[in-house]
Amino acid sequence: MQGAAGTIELTVRLHNTAEENCSLDGYPSVQLIDAWGDELPTAVVRGGSYLFTDFVAAPVTLAAQAVAYFNLAYSDVPSGSTACASGASMWVTLPGDVDYLSITETVTACDGGQLTVSPIFGATSPETETTAP
Repeated sequence: MQGAAGTIELTVRLHNTAEENCSLDGYPSVQLIDAWGDELPTAVVRGGSYLFTDFVAAPVTLAAQAVAYFNLAYSDVPSGSTACASGASMWVTLPGDVDYLSITETVTACDGGQLTVSPIFGATSPETETTAP
């Protein structure tokens, strides 16, 4: 996790705990959840941000016990009179899946709960460099 001047970036690690390969291709879906388990306003934007570069989604095959990642960025600086969504956790749905993973992470995302997400990428991918040039 890193951030500067009101912009926060997280790199989320996904671990294949299965005994067989797993294939992922595309962007995750993310929903902010409050401390009571209720969904908060969340607007997911696919691509890059100030903190990480935009790159094309490509298939990632994870061997058993391997890891993949995706980047997530948001602003925690309010603009205008709109309140920021303060989530106690996030539900992350992987591409092609219908179930979600729950990640406990406090996220206060402004601009209507706007979250910018990257495509999923592998550990040996050139996209492991998360900071934009």
